[in-house]
Amino acid sequence: MSIENNQYPSYYPMGDRAIVAQFENIISIDVSRKIQSFLYMIKKQDIKGVIELLPAYNNLTIVYNPVIIKYDELVMEFKKIEKDISDDVKIESKTVHIPVAFGGEYGLDIDEIAERADLTSSEVIKKLQSKSYYVYMIGFIAGYPYCGNIDEKLRFKRRSNPRMSVKKGTVQIADKQVGIFTMDAPSGWHIVGWTPMEVFNPHHLPPGLLSAGDYVKLEPVSSDFVKTWDKEKEKEWNRNWNM
Repeated sequence: MSIENNQYPSYYPMGDRAIVAQFENIISIDVSRKIQSFLYMIKKQDIKGVIELLPAYNNLTIVYNPVIIKYDELVMEFKKIEKDISDDVKIESKTVHIPVAFGGEYGLDIDEIAERADLTSSEVIKKLQSKSYYVYMIGFIAGYPYCGNIDEKLRFKRRSNPRMSVKKGTVQIADKQVGIFTMDAPSGWHIVGWTPMEVFNPHHLPPGLLSAGDYVKLEPVSSDFVKTWDKEKEKEWNRNWNM
């Protein structure tokens, strides 16, 4: 199904070398798939002057070289492409299984979440592992995946007192979302677990393990498992889960 004429995207400039294509102003997988379809069509068109495509929850930012192509010219190109956007376009994606030690020293907020949700800690973990999470966008810090949607019973606003430093590998939730820290950083989300798997490595190509449109599955493992994680264990995990 193509996007109707009276629907998004609409376009506006971001500085003098980027355009934002704004879709429906909601967070949904359907909107995200439209964005991915639009991104695919732009790549396929291979428009001269387009430098980078940055998908977000409900928009796509297109970075371009204004010496090669002007703003109005680029918008005209995008309007031509709109007609070919279809829900039937097959977007390349993958499901990545992430080992996670939930609760205890690794999931500092599990017990609090369980109490607020009127569940046991084990039930919280079962809900977290019960589904695959769609990667809506990458942002905030390098390679950080914003994924969703978590079970309705686990949806709570961010903490009133953010932590000043949360370590790399932390798995956390807030509202509908789940995310994985790719480096140490402050956070106001609820910590539920930790993974030893590198989601972002600047020395790899591509550096990010995940892209918008992928899926994440959180697989529970023991604290002993993550403490003994090394390169060989990572290779074995990927052979068994991510090949």
